[in-house]
Amino acid sequence: MQPNPFSTRFIQPGAISYECFDGRTVIELAERFLKLPSKRGIIIGPHGSGKSTLVASLVLKLPSILPKSKIHSLRYSTDKSAWKSLNKTVREWTPHSIAILDGYEQLKFWARFRVEWIARARSISILATAHRPVRGYDTIWKTFVTDSSSQWVVEQLLLQSGRPCGANELLQSDAWSQSRARHGQNLRESLFDMYDWWQSSQSAETKRGGSVRPQ
Repeated sequence: MQPNPFSTRFIQPGAISYECFDGRTVIELAERFLKLPSKRGIIIGPHGSGKSTLVASLVLKLPSILPKSKIHSLRYSTDKSAWKSLNKTVREWTPHSIAILDGYEQLKFWARFRVEWIARARSISILATAHRPVRGYDTIWKTFVTDSSSQWVVEQLLLQSGRPCGANELLQSDAWSQSRARHGQNLRESLFDMYDWWQSSQSAETKRGGSVRPQ
C-alpha cells in the first residue's frame, strides 16, 4: 500500500522546499536577510501559507553563506510551551549567531523583550515569522497562496510519496474545491483535509480492486 501523500511527515516544515514563483530564489532571500542593518528580519503571511516551510528552506541555505555561524531554531505554537523552550535554550545563544523564531506572536511581551535584548547584546541576527508586520523588524517576504503554488505543493507531495501523477485529477476534484473554498489562504488545512479524503478513496478503490482516483 502506498503511503498517504498528505501524511504529516510529508507536510511538516522542511519536508518540501519553498518556491518563490517570482524569479527569486531562497538563497537570495537568505542574503537579503543577512544584509539587514537592523539584524531583524520577518516573514509574514496568513496561517498555513508557507511561512514555516520558507524558514526551513532558509535554514538549509544559511550555512552555505555563513558557514561559521550557529543557527538556533525555535518553533512556537499555541500549546503555551514557547516560554519554557525559550528559557531553556536562550542561554545557549552564542555571539554573532542567528536565532530563528518561528511563531513570534506566540511569545509573551516579556519574552520578546528578553529575546531582543539578548540579540542586541550578543550581536545576534533574528529571523522571525508572524501574521502581520512587527515594529523593529524588516519584512523580507510575504507568503500567500495561489493556484500555481497550490498545484506545485500537491505535485511535490505526490512525487515524494512515490506517486508522481494524479495532481490534476485531485486539483479538479470536488473535495479539493470545497476545501480550498473553506480554508482560503490556509493551504495547510486543505492538505490535512486531503489526508482523510485520500484514506477514504484508497479504501473504497481497494475494495473494488482498482486504483485511487479523486471523485
